[in-house]
Amino acid sequence: MGQANWQRNARALAAGNVLINIGWNASFAFLPLIVQSLGVERNLALWVGAMMFGYYGVSCVFTPVWGVLADHYGRRSMVLRASFGMTVGFGLLSIMSDPLYFLIVLVVAGLANGFVPAGQALVATSTPRQHVGSALALTQAGASAGNLLGPLAGAALLAWLPASPSLFAFTAAMMCVAAVLALTVVREQHQRPAHALRIDLVADVRRLWIVPELKLLYYLQVLFSFTVYGATAVVSLYTMELVAGQPGFGGFTVAGWLAATAVGFTLAGIVVLPLWGRLLDRMSSARVLGILLAGASFASVLTPLARDPLELTVARVLFASFASGLPPTLIRMIRDRAPQGMEARTLAYGTSIQQMGSALAPLIAGLLTPYLGLQGFFWLCSAMLIVGWVLWRKSRRADRAPDDP
Repeated sequence: MGQANWQRNARALAAGNVLINIGWNASFAFLPLIVQSLGVERNLALWVGAMMFGYYGVSCVFTPVWGVLADHYGRRSMVLRASFGMTVGFGLLSIMSDPLYFLIVLVVAGLANGFVPAGQALVATSTPRQHVGSALALTQAGASAGNLLGPLAGAALLAWLPASPSLFAFTAAMMCVAAVLALTVVREQHQRPAHALRIDLVADVRRLWIVPELKLLYYLQVLFSFTVYGATAVVSLYTMELVAGQPGFGGFTVAGWLAATAVGFTLAGIVVLPLWGRLLDRMSSARVLGILLAGASFASVLTPLARDPLELTVARVLFASFASGLPPTLIRMIRDRAPQGMEARTLAYGTSIQQMGSALAPLIAGLLTPYLGLQGFFWLCSAMLIVGWVLWRKSRRADRAPDDP
């Protein structure tokens, strides 16, 4: 692939990530409010957890299949599958008025999830190695920009939409624009394998199981998704709880603080992502990963200690400063360790495991809340991150081989 193509793809997919995540966060940042508006008054945290578990759980099961198809038919096909599929799924969610039907449609929509990781797989496998760090950081910055603007758009739309579930109509529109952008701009020079399409997930798992460090890198992907993507709705619930204890704190409404916390988190990620991208191009990815894990472990402890929504926002900003660098770092390291001809599948299995983290986080939070409160969930997140950091340090001490293959 020529230089113009990989640069154009990275820019187009970064723009697509902006659109996708604006739409996603405009609705999902307010999911507890949306579910509440559907008539759910009791066990709200458990309802939200079940919905997110179903959505990410289905996505987790099917992502390896999409990875096999991507290796055979090309990564671009998976970008288009995700974007057009989510357009339809979230369009249907916008007209749901019953919480049970809403849950069912959301679970089915999980089949289409995966625009951002599919685009990152395309960038990781088609960009010259010396530019992979910067290219992945660019696409991640696009995703973070969407995370920043989405809650702001959602808060503004809530002020005049007839019903909060209508936020998903805006989500579907953003997904549709991203789909058209990918269809018309993104190009891939994919050579289809000579052999017939074969889907043998068991054989794939056996082959990947023996790859050095891959299992630990997959676990670290789970950590990221559990503490970031999976915690999105949990942070919203925690914010609502803190505001309820101090009504009118800071002069903001509940929706205002929900937006402020989400915006602070994503803005911090956008600011520091170029730094992590440059470090990935100049330093070993293993060393960068160690720095990120140490910082994220320390910063995560501040979240359950927050006493008001302002302290929570500050804690999330500090956490994002380190956590935002994990996706491009982990994707690059996993890509470098992928067996020949299994690049997309290796990344897809990582994405699948990562989505299980996103699925389990809100469900575990819903189950823990009656006994330990939402703080208990965030203490669990901190403990998991510290374990991940310790395991990575032990792995590097045990393996004195070069950091990157």
